[in-house]
Amino acid sequence: MKWIRRAGAGFLEILFPGRCLLCGRWLLTSGSGGKQLCADCACSLSPIQGPRCGICGTPLVSESTTCVRCQEADFSFEAHRSVFAYCGAVRDLIACLKFERRSRLSDFFADILAPRILMSYPGVPLVPVPGHRSADAVELIARKLEAQHGITVLRLLKRSGGRAQKTLDLRERRENLRDRIRPLATSVPPEAVLFDDVFTTGATADTCSRVLLEAGCRKVSVVSIAMEE
Repeated sequence: MKWIRRAGAGFLEILFPGRCLLCGRWLLTSGSGGKQLCADCACSLSPIQGPRCGICGTPLVSESTTCVRCQEADFSFEAHRSVFAYCGAVRDLIACLKFERRSRLSDFFADILAPRILMSYPGVPLVPVPGHRSADAVELIARKLEAQHGITVLRLLKRSGGRAQKTLDLRERRENLRDRIRPLATSVPPEAVLFDDVFTTGATADTCSRVLLEAGCRKVSVVSIAMEE
């Protein structure tokens, strides 16, 4: 059965972490501390730096405070911040977590996200963007943020059906999500931080934020692991 194979794979991963997912070094001898990356590769991942758009968080080129997209998009969230650009090693690691079930990468990403969330949004609950599965990447990381870092996680949203978002533009994504994101609770906090793994056009974050605002939330911010630039 699938769940038995997954449980067995997870148990073996704990006992024998194997090689670094990026450079291939044996993790037992590379100072990995039980993670999926060796210490050198973990330190080599470069966060986004420099001036960013005050709304979506993309690096600015010639604009002063707001990028061209956000001047036209009318997003419902207050501001989005991401740690990495969605490319290279970061993209590969997110894919490993999402599609290869490398579940211990959720610890790695939670350790990176937690201090940023606690510093920027102290006391504000985290709301995971709902996925198509009960244990998708966002939920796996949210569980670690909750259990290991003391961040309050409120699962206030649910998602149903819809086409895959991958090939759609912002307008098409918004239309695809219409009425497919719904509130799970009748009571919401006055402020929330929406959490997603990858920020692309902003349509998902916008739709989820709009649902929370319509349910009574007064302010919604967004954080993600990585964003397409």
